[in-house]
Amino acid sequence: MARTSVYWKRSLQVLLGIILAVIIGLVSNQFWSAAAFELRLLHTNDHHAHLEPVEMGENGTLGGICKRKTLIDRLREESKRADQPLLLLDAGDVFQGTLYFNTYQGQADSKFYNALEYDAMTLGNHEFDRGQEVLAKFIQSSNFPIISANLKIDVISPLAGLVKSWIILQKNGQKIGFFGLTTPKTITMAEVGEGVEFLDPVSAAQQAVEELNQEGVNKIIALTHLGITEDLELARQVDGIDVIIGGHSHTKIGDMPDAIYPYPIVEKTPSGQPVLVVTNWEWGKYLGDLDITFDRQGHLQHWKGDLHPVNTEITDDTELQDLLETFSEPIRQLKSKVIGKTPIKLNGDRPYVRQEETNLGTLLGEALLAKTADKKTEIAITHGGGIRGSIPAGEITIGEVLEVFPFSNTIIAVDLTGKQIKELLEYGVSQVDKLHGSFPQVAGLKLDWQSDLPVGSRMLSIQTRQVDGAYLPLDLDKTYRVATSSFLFKGGDGYTLFSEGKNIVDTGYLLSDSLIEYIRDSSVINP
Repeated sequence: MARTSVYWKRSLQVLLGIILAVIIGLVSNQFWSAAAFELRLLHTNDHHAHLEPVEMGENGTLGGICKRKTLIDRLREESKRADQPLLLLDAGDVFQGTLYFNTYQGQADSKFYNALEYDAMTLGNHEFDRGQEVLAKFIQSSNFPIISANLKIDVISPLAGLVKSWIILQKNGQKIGFFGLTTPKTITMAEVGEGVEFLDPVSAAQQAVEELNQEGVNKIIALTHLGITEDLELARQVDGIDVIIGGHSHTKIGDMPDAIYPYPIVEKTPSGQPVLVVTNWEWGKYLGDLDITFDRQGHLQHWKGDLHPVNTEITDDTELQDLLETFSEPIRQLKSKVIGKTPIKLNGDRPYVRQEETNLGTLLGEALLAKTADKKTEIAITHGGGIRGSIPAGEITIGEVLEVFPFSNTIIAVDLTGKQIKELLEYGVSQVDKLHGSFPQVAGLKLDWQSDLPVGSRMLSIQTRQVDGAYLPLDLDKTYRVATSSFLFKGGDGYTLFSEGKNIVDTGYLLSDSLIEYIRDSSVINP
């Protein structure tokens, strides 16, 4: 009898233990569900005024603002049905790259970004290309906040009061903090003007995180325009950031062709917490889609990412297509004005012009020399970063030239010694492994160099073209008359040595106008 009693007591204890475990599990799951916070982030970067789809050869087209709208609307509807908050974000460089920007100075882009209902954007370097007043008008016409924590803006600037360091958005009763960062290299990449100072991004990020924490925010997302290498370093150096959405380096990621990073990239903060780093190539070709889940302390618990190609399978939003038509008609007229033709592609593709001389780079140099012949120029030095695309074989239009060379830079004539020219060229090839915009595109020179030699000693041979067409070695002690752009002359992309030149003349001629004139005079271009 006693044994039976002990048996039943033990059985009852086991049964109660099982029931208790089940109850604890259910309560725990309910507690987790109540405490967890799910968020969906859609993101773009380096839009560069590409409102129309981009031709991708045999692969059809990618991008197009009207298709992007259709895709975003579909994903928003998905999230709405799941009661999942969704935010749409941009990591900068909305400006510059097509005739839409040349013609409308960012006002077309602000209309379309408003229509897509972006929630926030940071500033890229190209937002400063046309000066602070043009940027100020863009911000004033935008229905979403512009953020950059490492900009110190003086009251004298047209941007005063328009750019926030950080913002807090509330979704489902939760606070999410956002701060922006803009590459300090902007100061050498654009004509920024007075009243704007670029601070150290890491220090600015640390301060932004502290200020957001003081506001009771424990979920923080950085919108950065620094480049993927700098983004990864930021993740490793600053505690408190959960997600970095970046731009600037036009990096392929995830399952994009030739991608070298996963989507998302998972890094660790100094304290060992995960931080997700994402970016999204360029021109609205893809839409980044990141699902994240935070625990009640604001720590990342779960995440998954997807990159949606904005391809021909997606239909155009009809209402937005009607709006685009109102902007595109003047563009079509400009594009239709033929000035010459070429039997071959004039190569201005980014990976090429930033690591080797191309026929389009040489053509631009020859146009500069022709335009400044009265200034006795012998050598032209421009840079790959100023070339924004290729011109296909066939007829050449004014519109194509302006898309490829969209900047309002003028031609500068300057005297430089052979020694200074060699130093400039050595600098130009010093960052070829990074696809830096400083890579030299030249005319009147023949260059022989090796990228595996030490920086500063890569030029094996530099020859200069003579009047009779022959080439002779560069004389380091001789003074040469050089044509370059006002951007490089002012130190753009790090070319500070130009300012040491003598007999400086700003011709006032635009590089793009000079190229148009050169093509028109030549009729057939076959460099």
